[in-house]
Amino acid sequence: MSAHNTPRARAELAQHWPILVLAALAVGFGTMGIGFYSLGLFVKPLQAEFGWSRGAVSGAATFQQLGIFLSAPLVGRLSDRIGVRTIALTSFIAMPLAMLALSQSGAHTGGSVPQWYGLWLLVSLAGCGTTPAVWARVVLQRFDAARGLALGLMLVGTGLAAALAPALLGRIFAEHGWRYGAMVMAAASALVGVPLCLLLPRGPRQIDLDTKPKGRFEGNRAIWLLLVVGILLGVIVAGLIIHLVPMLVDRGMQPAAAANVAASVGLAVIASRVVVGWMFDRFHAPFVAAVFLAMPIGSCLLLGLGGPVVPAAVMLGLAAGAEVDMLAFFTSRYAAMKNYGATYGIILGAFCLGAAFGPLAVGQTVDASGNYNLALTLSALGLVAVVGMVLALGPYRQAVAED
Repeated sequence: MSAHNTPRARAELAQHWPILVLAALAVGFGTMGIGFYSLGLFVKPLQAEFGWSRGAVSGAATFQQLGIFLSAPLVGRLSDRIGVRTIALTSFIAMPLAMLALSQSGAHTGGSVPQWYGLWLLVSLAGCGTTPAVWARVVLQRFDAARGLALGLMLVGTGLAAALAPALLGRIFAEHGWRYGAMVMAAASALVGVPLCLLLPRGPRQIDLDTKPKGRFEGNRAIWLLLVVGILLGVIVAGLIIHLVPMLVDRGMQPAAAANVAASVGLAVIASRVVVGWMFDRFHAPFVAAVFLAMPIGSCLLLGLGGPVVPAAVMLGLAAGAEVDMLAFFTSRYAAMKNYGATYGIILGAFCLGAAFGPLAVGQTVDASGNYNLALTLSALGLVAVVGMVLALGPYRQAVAED
């Protein structure tokens, strides 16, 4: 970001900071916040109750992410056309109801893996209006010069979920069981999300007053690269995060201690959201993103070689903090804003498609090999390819607007 735009960035932040707070809380208590970052807490309890394999339990993440993959393009396009308020309010009513249904899974039937998967798919579809595919548009309608930092601050909500869900819900799961934990998640999502939606203005708000939104996917070289990057990042980062707690337990850590280490991922995500967003506004964003996305290579090495776990978790969190922020920011710079919702919806869907199969693939690899070494090696190699593609994106198509 040039010095010319620095006063504009400060003015945007001073004027529109309440919108950032609303959006951050919404995504934090949505399906990509508390929904995703609580999944690892279900693994051990369901293995103990139903005798399922680790791959079978963690397969729920596949269906949770598939729900976002299926719904994100549609809700992104709708947000271009009708605005966010109605979509988000409907989701924050429907998703807690789906979570309550999840809490009763297997209560009278003795447990069914297909039912478990179907309920997580239902939770995800019901929560389609809680994802960044919808809420990023609320932020981008009000920020241009401070766009990177604004997106980072919005996505701090998922970092808070990553930090607080394992630490706070972990104790609830341990003391009261996973069913009660799911009910607590449902209550928190409804009590926070519904009032937030009611504070939003009605209808769409356009940046470009001369052009109506077309709400179509805008394909170009950079956008197609972002689709591939999104898929790979989803596979790798989601797989590592979901399996971090069970991976540490396998190394001999107590579940509570492993959950505390996992909480450090969330703290790193929070820091990364802000730092990466700030740097995106000041430097060529692909260079910044490449640095942060290379960090989990070190995580894979440390975890595979039995090194210290906290630095590995922190580096993983720094990359997780950059990924969704990066995809949202790059979409706004390589595609027209009138098509932002539709284009980012598909890119976010691609990311979630990868995230749908990452935890499942890691779980099945562990079931087959007995350890995480192969999964960690393949993850490191995939991250090398991701860094190369990010560096190949080239100059922005959409420049920062001048006064």
